Amino acid sequence: MLRSKYQMFADSLSENVFKTKTQSNPIMLVVLAYLLLIAIGTALLSLPQASVRPVSFIEAFFTAMSAVCVTGLSIVDIPSTFTHTGLWFLVILMQLGGLGIMTASTTLILLAGMHPGFSHQSVFLSEFTQEGNIDAGRILKAVIPFTFVLELIGGIAYFTQFSSMELYDRIFCSLFQAVSSFCGVGFTLFPDSLVSFQYNPVINITTCILVLAGGFGFLAIAELRYIFDFKYKAIRRISLHTRIATIGTFIVIAISTLVFAFTEHSNLLSGHTFGENAQSVLFMTFTSRTAGLNSINIPDLTQASLFFFIIIMFIGANPGSCGGGIKITTAAVIGLLAFNRLLGREKTQILGRTIPNNTIDKAIRIFVAAIVIIATATLILLCTEIPPGTSYPESGTPFLKILFEVVSAYATCGLSMGLTEELSTVGKIVICMVMFIGRMGPLFLISAVAGKLQDTAYYAEEDIMVG
Repeated sequence: MLRSKYQMFADSLSENVFKTKTQSNPIMLVVLAYLLLIAIGTALLSLPQASVRPVSFIEAFFTAMSAVCVTGLSIVDIPSTFTHTGLWFLVILMQLGGLGIMTASTTLILLAGMHPGFSHQSVFLSEFTQEGNIDAGRILKAVIPFTFVLELIGGIAYFTQFSSMELYDRIFCSLFQAVSSFCGVGFTLFPDSLVSFQYNPVINITTCILVLAGGFGFLAIAELRYIFDFKYKAIRRISLHTRIATIGTFIVIAISTLVFAFTEHSNLLSGHTFGENAQSVLFMTFTSRTAGLNSINIPDLTQASLFFFIIIMFIGANPGSCGGGIKITTAAVIGLLAFNRLLGREKTQILGRTIPNNTIDKAIRIFVAAIVIIATATLILLCTEIPPGTSYPESGTPFLKILFEVVSAYATCGLSMGLTEELSTVGKIVICMVMFIGRMGPLFLISAVAGKLQDTAYYAEEDIMVG
């Protein structure tokens, strides 16, 4: 009897003591890890050895935030402000931010001979696959070598074009640019980004390939990599996710190419050869979604091009990649939902498959949250960055300029119309918050809505008029 009472007490104690631990939200661990990395990056960039001149806290914080969130917006001139030590810190921050804290931490755990816990592994898997049945070790074996090999190849290609530099500067600049391009950060060691290489085919092609690979999604790349079964000489079936991600990516690229060619044909493309224009258009198309690198002067674009930039930045890259935005697959799901509803279908169908309702609900939540965040941040910056009574007789585009900056920050793209350095302290903090939310986006949504569901009351239906 005493034993049974003791056993009951022990079971009760175990249930209550370890309840908090088992119910801890692993998403918050990732958020805290990103915040810790940003704090460490801020401290490192504030060191005297890291900068040519003393940098303020907000300058170091903004730069670290931009690097970790793979955005590329900057309130300082990167090459003239930071020493080689500071630039090495930025390379590490960009790489960790691009691959993700979960990737880095899981790598260290596996290298130490341990195995990641269930919560850790579930969050890690959510970044790379829609299903939780893939071993984390297998994903790492695919992601890490692919990343470093592609960055190495890109670095070698850049190295061949930076012939005017000293050997060490040439090697470091090539490495820096390769990491920045693959991770979609947008930092460069040139004062005009890549404008001076606007018509350099090697730089343009290398950058486009790195940006496309970094924003394509590791799961999609892994599936396409083994699409052909050499043993049975047959094409393997690929998932609906990879098919939509692949088709969606090339649709966005095709539409962007046509739009930019049309909107800039009498502007920046005027007076140049077909080959030069093709390079400029393709560079804009590939990098404007998430990379933040530019080979043209962004403020010189037409209003139509700038508005279209906002649209494709908002869409962004694919899930499980270094890119941001609401993601191509999210935009595809919402578009497919509208298309199927217009046809009178209750289910959202594509390519002989039905998309689950919970995926549709998640896509809608992501879309709505993004709109709310962008609208709120834009409204705040319109209040803080434009003094009352200010008129703009020449440019006339304060709203577009601010909206462009906010969407670029949320989509972790990094393109700017020149507003970043002009921001007030409040404006810089707002942009930092938008960058962080944009990088964490899905994690914030999951932590907000995927907790333990509470019972809700059900009420009688009553219709309302809409439309």
